[in-house]
Amino acid sequence: MFGKKMEQMSEAYSKIKDMKKNMAAAQKRISLIRVTASAGAGMVDVTVSGDGIVTNIKIKKELFEGEDVKMLEDLILSATNEALKKAKEAVAHELKSVTGGLDMGMMSKMLGLDLE
Repeated sequence: MFGKKMEQMSEAYSKIKDMKKNMAAAQKRISLIRVTASAGAGMVDVTVSGDGIVTNIKIKKELFEGEDVKMLEDLILSATNEALKKAKEAVAHELKSVTGGLDMGMMSKMLGLDLE
């Protein structure tokens, strides 16, 4: 009986090690994800990486011809927030494929990963 429990614990530990290895690979793939969101009918585009870094901002020249700085700020903010939301969704999808739908908050703590 004790031998069977040890075998189950060993198997569980092995699965956790495999999952940790798969998570490391997933984190590398996540850093390669790029999503872009637009605001103002394409006047502002913001690109964000899977790890939440703004990698590119494109602003149409026509926006600089006006003097409405507040509108430009709002468009940049809107596009950035949408791109961050898309990146978060892409990361969740990537992690779901690795974890089989397990709670990532709990899993990240168990595996010692910083996913926030």
